[in-house]
Amino acid sequence: MAELRICDWKHDKRWVYSITYDEALADLHRFTIPHHEDLGIPGHVEVVAGQIGEVRNIGTSTFNGFRHMNADELKELMALGWGVGNHAWSHHFIKPEMVDQEVRVSREVLEDALGVPVPLYIAPNGNENMSDYVIAALRDLGYVAGMSITDGVNEPTLDPFFVLRTALHDNFGPPFFNAYAPYRNLRAARDRKGWLIDYLHCPLEVAMHANKDCNHVQLRTRLETILSEGGEEVWCALPEEVMYYHWCRSQAAVETKSEADSYRVTLGPMPERVACRELTFEADVPAACCRFPRVFVNGEPRPATLVRPRVLRATVDVGDGVDLRFASS
Repeated sequence: MAELRICDWKHDKRWVYSITYDEALADLHRFTIPHHEDLGIPGHVEVVAGQIGEVRNIGTSTFNGFRHMNADELKELMALGWGVGNHAWSHHFIKPEMVDQEVRVSREVLEDALGVPVPLYIAPNGNENMSDYVIAALRDLGYVAGMSITDGVNEPTLDPFFVLRTALHDNFGPPFFNAYAPYRNLRAARDRKGWLIDYLHCPLEVAMHANKDCNHVQLRTRLETILSEGGEEVWCALPEEVMYYHWCRSQAAVETKSEADSYRVTLGPMPERVACRELTFEADVPAACCRFPRVFVNGEPRPATLVRPRVLRATVDVGDGVDLRFASS
């Protein structure tokens, strides 16, 4: 009997990289979006739903006077392969009486503007907006994840409602005083088979605020470093793609069937907004199965990849449940 394994990350990549841009400012078109288009790495913008398309006017923000992208611009960005997250309604500290407006209404407004589900909440300001009552609302409202600002690498066993994001800034302020480093956390992500997420705002010729951004040359260097160091081992993905995979992997159950090398895979409860339910499987098989490698999905043959002698791999849409069999015929 073959042994069936679910890979930690999709396509059996060793580690994962994502990058997020808080505020979704229109000036991202000046440098940031061209860098992403050139290098093929998807980006992700976090929208303040109460100011879609407006000139920013939030407290004493460094970015006041910059314009937030409007709905059409966000749709165009999504057509390029970018993702969009909910950065709350006002960008203020969320008190208990504000949760409905900041977490539910803001998402409804953003989804109405874009015409697509928005599965992620990205805390504005800082981790004070990852309070217990905010996280409880995220769970109740079916969010796929809540994302913080916390330096570190997410393990494959991550907490979906306290996802870590590392500051990609010229000089992160107290109490850390971390200077920009293009290799930051890369070794940890690779060695721990983790997920590294960078967080910044709108890189320009000079960082608008050293504690909130890097410049566009530093951004380019970081992205090039991800590709050069990651090679074929890194999965550059949108955060929602990674979370879909995480939910499916963490909720998957594998039952060995009586037929040779056959399995039943089912998924446990998860948010309805998990839009993609694909998992990557590996199986140890007899040598004869490697001549014409196939995975049979509910009896239908599909190509499988020969990873190494007697090991096959395939990425399969599990849906509400699926029967798998690795064989040559």
